[in-house]
Amino acid sequence: MVFGYTMEEVDRLEDFRDRNPDRPVIAPLIDAGLGKEDCKAMILRAGIELPFMYRMGYDNANCIACAKGGEGYFRAIREDFPEQFEELCKVQDELGPGSYLHRNRTTNERFSLRELGDGPVRRNEKLPACSFFCELAEADIIASA
Repeated sequence: MVFGYTMEEVDRLEDFRDRNPDRPVIAPLIDAGLGKEDCKAMILRAGIELPFMYRMGYDNANCIACAKGGEGYFRAIREDFPEQFEELCKVQDELGPGSYLHRNRTTNERFSLRELGDGPVRRNEKLPACSFFCELAEADIIASA
């Protein structure tokens, strides 16, 4: 198995290896010392457009309204994709409390997206930058081409 984990995800790779000791797995981006920003910078320099969600400033290029997103992420989704956000609220209205993603930090009670209050919106607005490892990886790619 080949995983596209970056240096920020070494723990995910180790967790997988611990849970699946009989499965051979490699992570070439980690082996090359590449982080997520390195990879995005290499893609841009190759003339390839980044996925839409990255271009909008999101940390990940996942589905709109990823269930793993935190409150700040969903505030950004509410701003950027109001129709999709409302559709999610309708689904939660139909399904009820078992579908609520977030908890009140004081009461520990779950709440619906419709009840999501104001607060910080979370997007990653920084531009990708290439590290020393990124330049080494690009040199290896060019040499092997």
